Amino acid sequence: MVEEIEIKRKVYQVVEQIGERTFKVERKGEYFFLKKFDDDKAGFQDFVDCEHRLRVSGVTNPKCFLYDKNLRWAVIEYVEGDNCLDLLKEGSLSEQILELMFKTFWYARNDDMELDMKPDNFVYTNGKLYYLPFKYKRFVSKDNFVQKDLRLWFFTKEFVKYCHDKGIDVDQSLVKSDYETNKNMLLMVAKHYR
Repeated sequence: MVEEIEIKRKVYQVVEQIGERTFKVERKGEYFFLKKFDDDKAGFQDFVDCEHRLRVSGVTNPKCFLYDKNLRWAVIEYVEGDNCLDLLKEGSLSEQILELMFKTFWYARNDDMELDMKPDNFVYTNGKLYYLPFKYKRFVSKDNFVQKDLRLWFFTKEFVKYCHDKGIDVDQSLVKSDYETNKNMLLMVAKHYR
């Protein structure tokens, strides 16, 4: 029997459990993420605040269709597409994806937010780059982005180490020389960084 969850008189059928508090659900042929917070009142309120702040900032993130303040559940757009970490493991990212990544950073910085800019936090689909986590920190300095985060968006030694730390095997023959990597990064920064 399929488990059903009712939120605000709408019934969702659980397709699969993705995380401890996250489910992929289906309603009338459409898929959604369902996130439950249960007794975590502060976590739920933080989610609501972050969702609103991200939505008005210009950062593209999954739309939150509804949330129930009493049950502390949220129904979020299910974004189907390629995770940027998976895309990068196959080779370099397209210039369009990198341009969207720089725009995302710019929107966040202008709204005084520092996002977790790791490529596995982004999904590329239908010409859009979605930032998946509903979290951010207060923006302090662009140094993290320029010196650390950006290097994870290119096939660098840092990217390979990041994958190995996560237990992911990657083709190390795709790593370019430091000179070539830095040149490519510099060209992208000069073209898209604002």
